[in-house]
Amino acid sequence: MGRRLTGVNPNPTPAGDRPIRGLPLDIGRRFGSFSRSRLGWVLVVLLFVFGFLGYDWFRLSSLASFRYSGQGWKFPTRVYADWLELRVGMPLESSTLREALDWARYRRATGKPYAPGQYRVSGSIFEIYLRPFLYPDRAEPGSRTMVEIRDGLVTSIGNGFTETTPRGLLRIDPQLLAEFSDTERERRSYMPLSAIPRHVALAAVASEDRRFFRHMGLDLLGIGRATARNVVAGSVVEGGSTISQQLAKNVFLSRKRTFTRKLHEALLAVMIELRYSKEQILEFYLNQIYLGQRGTWSVCGIEEGALYYFNKHATELTLGEGALLAGIIPAPNKLSPYRDADLAIARRNEVLEDMVACGFISRAESQRARKAQLRFAPNPTPTTRAPYFVDYVREVLSKDISESDLSTRGLLVFTTLDPRVEEAAERCVREGAREADARSPVGGAGRDPAQAALLAIEPQNGAIRAMVGGRDYRESPFNRAVESRRQPGSAFKPFVYVAALDTPFSGRRPPLTAATLLDDVPDSFPTPFGLWAPRNYENGYYGRVTAARALARSLNVATVRLEFLVGVPKVTQMARALGIQSKLREVASLALGTSEVTPLELTTAYATLANGGVMVKPNAARAVLDRGGSLIWTSRRETRRVVRPETAYLATTLLQGPVLYGTAASIRSGYGFTRPAAGKTGTTDDENDAWFVGYTPDLVAGVWVGCDRNRRLGLTGTQAAVPIWARFMEIAHRGKPVRDFQAPPGVIDVWIDADTGLRAGADCVHVMRESFIPTTEPRQVCTAYHAPAWSDSLRPDSTGVVPDLGPGDNAPGETKEPGVSPDEKAPDGATPDGTVPDGTAPDSKEQAPPGL
Repeated sequence: MGRRLTGVNPNPTPAGDRPIRGLPLDIGRRFGSFSRSRLGWVLVVLLFVFGFLGYDWFRLSSLASFRYSGQGWKFPTRVYADWLELRVGMPLESSTLREALDWARYRRATGKPYAPGQYRVSGSIFEIYLRPFLYPDRAEPGSRTMVEIRDGLVTSIGNGFTETTPRGLLRIDPQLLAEFSDTERERRSYMPLSAIPRHVALAAVASEDRRFFRHMGLDLLGIGRATARNVVAGSVVEGGSTISQQLAKNVFLSRKRTFTRKLHEALLAVMIELRYSKEQILEFYLNQIYLGQRGTWSVCGIEEGALYYFNKHATELTLGEGALLAGIIPAPNKLSPYRDADLAIARRNEVLEDMVACGFISRAESQRARKAQLRFAPNPTPTTRAPYFVDYVREVLSKDISESDLSTRGLLVFTTLDPRVEEAAERCVREGAREADARSPVGGAGRDPAQAALLAIEPQNGAIRAMVGGRDYRESPFNRAVESRRQPGSAFKPFVYVAALDTPFSGRRPPLTAATLLDDVPDSFPTPFGLWAPRNYENGYYGRVTAARALARSLNVATVRLEFLVGVPKVTQMARALGIQSKLREVASLALGTSEVTPLELTTAYATLANGGVMVKPNAARAVLDRGGSLIWTSRRETRRVVRPETAYLATTLLQGPVLYGTAASIRSGYGFTRPAAGKTGTTDDENDAWFVGYTPDLVAGVWVGCDRNRRLGLTGTQAAVPIWARFMEIAHRGKPVRDFQAPPGVIDVWIDADTGLRAGADCVHVMRESFIPTTEPRQVCTAYHAPAWSDSLRPDSTGVVPDLGPGDNAPGETKEPGVSPDEKAPDGATPDGTVPDGTAPDSKEQAPPGL
């Protein structure tokens, strides 16, 4: 048996684990072994590094994504007007095509166009070199096209300038209206490297990173060379950062100059080189670089730089222009040709020399580029065109697209606006509001000037072609065309008459028609609040009148009488069906327009009548594409038939009366707009609001004039709104063929006596043609001569219109047949039963002396 040794530890500590003399014995327990601590820290550091690198790699992966909008890589949303589309056989004036090309920044060439964005006119032939452009439904690659226009018609469209091949359609790229951005306001358009001229890309390489194609993100030789030059110069004259480093800094890092940021920049540059090809890196760089300041907008990317300095697209840049843009990259504002043209040209020459040294161009090419004259573009601060309309488009889109996406994703928004029509609308509104202030008999224009709003809609598709919400957006961005609710006055009356004209289909007997006689005499009407006694303008009354004349002359009492025959609820239902959405008070005064509506609602309702009873919801935007060209939003066309086509046509026929011989007759006699048109004036009792809403078969336009603070304007719709409407519609219809309203099946036209409402006879002195549903037309023929019942019509009517008879004009009741021109007389002879043969009746309504 062994002996037990005293003083010996039965479990000795290994020599390597023995505590160091002088240290506490429990230090290992307290802090653990040194080897385990070191391994833990290494793992922590590695985890941190890999996490850091993984995060950076993830960010780099998103660099090429069309959804990415990080720091230094934001794209404003572009909002475009509607494009001009040409097809063979369509009516088009040469001046309209030239105007569209000029608005789209096409340059007129003296010789044959040799680059995209140029055109030449030779007689009736247009030679156009189209730019590449992405439309919602197709892509235009950029091609040579030829268009011939003769006698106001497009006679041929072909591809090529010499041996042309037929082409189905041609589109002129649309005008840019505005850009949506965030607070940084970076103006950038993405261009693929394949679309950027080779000499432009190589100019940037020669200037900024001549060893770009030979390094992996860091250029040690370049850093050494730049350091040496800076030491010799005594200042920073050359940077050592590669293109990859600049891209990393501008896209992902802050502007602070610290050692850690520079280290991070170098690391990111290497990772960028590992993640992307040289071509991709160069493409990112050329689209990201900052090239100057245009007002509050930062000019970013080679495309915007080309537009800013030379008013041309990047695809059209020459060698000298590309070298200048590359030369100003280090300090765009300091080297800007708008600040110091000589310094900018000196930098261009330096870049050309760098390109020669790199072997990118020859010495001869450099010399030719030096001699080429540079034409810098005049560059006013970018302004938003059609600002009221653009605000409305943004409001519509924001319901489906987030504000962040609208500001930074580089979306393409295609709208329905016609820039030519919009320009006319803005000018007419501006001039009309000034005229209203000048003509107003009431003071106070200085404190509360007259405002005006105009809205134009194509009735067939609901496309908003023009929208003006006030006389000056800079003074007041409030959009009165959409947001202002005002009493429409007599402009609401057509809804009473439409409801009445629909009665033949509801079984009412007798049905109400244009020939229905109404008593226009002072009267009181029962209401839940007691008797109500409406009155006509200046208390002028006309006795028994036809419904057609009551609407044309805007007679209040006769209209209220018709409202009671139809029923107030029926009038409300009809107004809502046609497009009125505001709350309507079902009271007797509803017929006279005492419930507030917006110009957009009222114009939409009239558009429904112009479209044959089919209501089309107005739309301002057609489609939205993302930066990759994918369709992400399209307008939902909402249509529904709300009244029968026969009723809509009867209403249109009735609404031609105010334009031909009623409260809006000055449209023809005073302003020369002679196309078939229908519409109605409106004036509120206190003369605070003046309206005219009218339409042709092609376009509906609503005009409101008034004051924001409800100051009394003192003008009627005839005096304030009609002039704006007439001038605008004259311009908007230029170059368009004249079209008449087309009657649907099941409607007949009958000549009636304007005074009695009976079927016109041979001896009637005042006749007019009205439309009826078969079996509802008047059967009794007026055979005897009688004095006109409207002999007092020289008095002001309900909107204050006084006939302005010129030399040779005849008032009703005089010996010369009034209201029927020699070419438009009703037939003299009657059939044996006393009726007039309708088929020979001229195609016009009642005519009155000018000014009525």
